[in-house]
Amino acid sequence: MAKAKKKVFFPQMRLAELAGRPGGMTRDEAVSAAVESLESMRAQADREIRKAIAAMEDIAIMGGALDAGKMAAVLRHADQVVTLAGMFGYTPLDTAARSLCDLADGLTRAGVFERAPIAVHVQTMHLLAPGSVNLSHDQAAQMLAELSKVAAHFNFGSLAEASSPDAFIAATAS
Repeated sequence: MAKAKKKVFFPQMRLAELAGRPGGMTRDEAVSAAVESLESMRAQADREIRKAIAAMEDIAIMGGALDAGKMAAVLRHADQVVTLAGMFGYTPLDTAARSLCDLADGLTRAGVFERAPIAVHVQTMHLLAPGSVNLSHDQAAQMLAELSKVAAHFNFGSLAEASSPDAFIAATAS
């Protein structure tokens, strides 16, 4: 018996046709344009970071007793800082804000509304914020190592896993 030839059909699709046309921009041009677009938003992001930190200072340092509502507000502002600091490459600030998120969430779940650990995180974030004090890498790492001790005391999150300043500095050096 003779084998029948199989016919393969390739339908013409508009997307394939458009993708096959020359023109557009190269990958490097697209990346460069994206970076340029992101950099054009840096000043606004820096203002939003400082505004979120100021709001947390009002709650954690200047305000009255903490409660679940105030902790939720701290968590919202810290999450905003995590997003912006991560997007714009403020790694130490991002790390401190993530630690604050872990701590605020853990304290809220435990029903403990202590002001001191929240305040020290917010004050550290204030120092690490863009436009604030110009800290060296070692100074920022030492501040974050000290925050890791606070986190380790409560054992709620990622900085708590760094048992010593050296372990934390080694983990953030890469």
